[in-house]
Amino acid sequence: MEQADLEIIEKHAKDNNKLDRLYKEHLRLEAEIEKIQSIRIKSHDEEKKLRQLKKLKLEGRDQMELIFQTLR
Repeated sequence: MEQADLEIIEKHAKDNNKLDRLYKEHLRLEAEIEKIQSIRIKSHDEEKKLRQLKKLKLEGRDQMELIFQTLR
């Protein structure tokens, strides 16, 4: 995530519950993705879960971007 976006989150997360929730979910998904990616040989289920997590993370990032546009 870009530094400018992190600054917006830091400044507005207290007042914007949706942004705060999306950012916390983004961090949680990022940690879970990293955990699965660290597995050297992934099962089919792990690969499937990884794709789902990445999709959820991207959807959340898109929602955060819409909020950023209104706050810039």
